[in-house]
Amino acid sequence: MTYLLRPVDRVDVTVLVDNYTDLLMVEQNSLIRRPLLSDGKTLFAEHGLSFLIRVRSGEKIHTILMDAGTTETAFIENAKTLGIDLDEISEVVISHGHFDHIGALFHVLRQSSCRIPVHLHPAAFSMRRKKRPDGTYTTLPSMTADKVTHAGGILSLSTEPSLIANQKILLTGEIERITPFEQGSPVLEAREGDSFVKDVFRDDQALIIHLKERGLIVISGCAHAGIINSVRYAQKITGIDTVYAIMGGFHLSGPYFKNIIPDTILALQEIKPACIIPVHCTGWEAQVSMAQAMPHAFVFSTVGTTFHFGGE
Repeated sequence: MTYLLRPVDRVDVTVLVDNYTDLLMVEQNSLIRRPLLSDGKTLFAEHGLSFLIRVRSGEKIHTILMDAGTTETAFIENAKTLGIDLDEISEVVISHGHFDHIGALFHVLRQSSCRIPVHLHPAAFSMRRKKRPDGTYTTLPSMTADKVTHAGGILSLSTEPSLIANQKILLTGEIERITPFEQGSPVLEAREGDSFVKDVFRDDQALIIHLKERGLIVISGCAHAGIINSVRYAQKITGIDTVYAIMGGFHLSGPYFKNIIPDTILALQEIKPACIIPVHCTGWEAQVSMAQAMPHAFVFSTVGTTFHFGGE
């Protein structure tokens, strides 16, 4: 089944939270606008992710928040420094239930002047843990449905693809796994019933926008389902083959994912996006490899950068 995704004229994505900050990067062009701060101001980086996404059709603008970083401190201070009014957020998308994507969610919901829909997969509320090198486990922070609703969120749960923002954004829901090399992490587990099993991240979802006359923009949180799986599924459920931009965490950092970097790059080269913007959990080694293999498409992201897609 394909979904009718309305094309938009322009998409602006501001990086509110990410792992990298660099105030010496000052590009200002049709695609990239780096933050130009004065008076000794700075922006906070942390191991987390949050995007403010504005989709524009004619004079109409729809603003959503995708993920909410790890800490309220980084999220709130960055939004304040960048002059972002959080009250313009009309909907929230949570890519998956990990703590580094939900940290400031409850602040966003509490400070809003109205109740905000929060779109996520039901498995985002799963209890999770990570196996340490010594064989012991550490429990990962999680959220509950009650906490979301008590903070003012309107729960919108779906395992299937769903259209939001007046049919201008499509959420993938649970992503189909087709690649042989994207197998996830062997040290992350989720609770099912009375026991913990390997976390297959059923809740991992990406966001899709159709940029008029350019193709798809696919935005991932961590791509635990695999960034290639995510893009291929986006093509399948929209019926659109052309991919203009791929942005988000690709989860290629760490020893378990080093070996799949070459396969991932080969697949990205086959997809041929005009822009590739890997952030957060993609990792330094994968980013350098992508920059070398796809120099005309690769763009380095920093906290506070706004990427303008369309309208050039």
